[in-house]
Amino acid sequence: MTHPLDDLVALTRFEQTTFAYQLSPVTPTIGTVRPGHPFTLMAQDASGNQLRRHTTPEDIDPHRLFPLSGPVRVEGVPAGSTVGIGILDIRCEPTGHVWTRPGLGFEGPDRLAVRSLRIEPPRIVDPSGLELTYQPHTGALGVLPAREVAGRTLGEYGGNLDVPNLGPGSALWVTSAVEGAGIFAGDVHAAIGDAEVCGTGVETPSEIDLVALTANWTVDHPTVMTPVQTWLIGIGESLEAAIADVLPTVIDRLAADRGLLRDQAYLLASLLLDIKICQVVNPLTSVAVSLRQGLDRCLVPAQAHTDFTTFRHRYIEGAHNAHR
Repeated sequence: MTHPLDDLVALTRFEQTTFAYQLSPVTPTIGTVRPGHPFTLMAQDASGNQLRRHTTPEDIDPHRLFPLSGPVRVEGVPAGSTVGIGILDIRCEPTGHVWTRPGLGFEGPDRLAVRSLRIEPPRIVDPSGLELTYQPHTGALGVLPAREVAGRTLGEYGGNLDVPNLGPGSALWVTSAVEGAGIFAGDVHAAIGDAEVCGTGVETPSEIDLVALTANWTVDHPTVMTPVQTWLIGIGESLEAAIADVLPTVIDRLAADRGLLRDQAYLLASLLLDIKICQVVNPLTSVAVSLRQGLDRCLVPAQAHTDFTTFRHRYIEGAHNAHR
């Protein structure tokens, strides 16, 4: 009998020599994996490892900003099918940087500003002595889109979602637009605040361990599952548009779960909604929307919870038990 951790021992490591800055259905893949076979991507930070405390604007090559690692083809995944991307681990380098520049962020500053922080899990230390909680996550994660897009944007395929819940032990579910899915990742943050107002979190080069998961259920929106909560990701040109993108689905599923007329479910949703502003600084805004009091379970089919539990048992809890 195969031990559930055999695939972890045989984890495939992809060395990245070039990075993707645009994504399309025909972006060349860097390799192929089987569903359920873990692999590692090597990620630069969002600046292409260019921005440091003494960096000047003249030092920055704009063509190297926002590199994405991958994409990786997944065997046997047809276009139109649901694909899960399970995050097994994220290993950040010991120094991270939060930065902004003209044209980036909520305020649109007139100069480049950079701040260096020490990453010492389970904390991050600011030069002032302030300690932040270490919460590594993939700012960008998804599969190749149906049309050509800039790497730093986002959509139904995933992309630059900036969902802080997308850390180790979580999974993102999306619809594959192309045969083989083409999984990519990048823009890792060691921590981030709600809305990412300056345009960055604690940006850091990293190694990301992932596993491709297949499913026989469908998703209407990028869906994030964690051990604590399930979130549907709304995307739009404004905060209101991002909420409006996903709210009808939430109301419909709450109505079906509770056996309510839709208008009654709408009223109940107004009492139960849990909305996190992921970011307001990318080409499109993203929000994570859920329901409180355990009703987030109705946002996805029962099979989704079974699939996520299987992922957790095999790759997360199994790995922890093996290292005791």
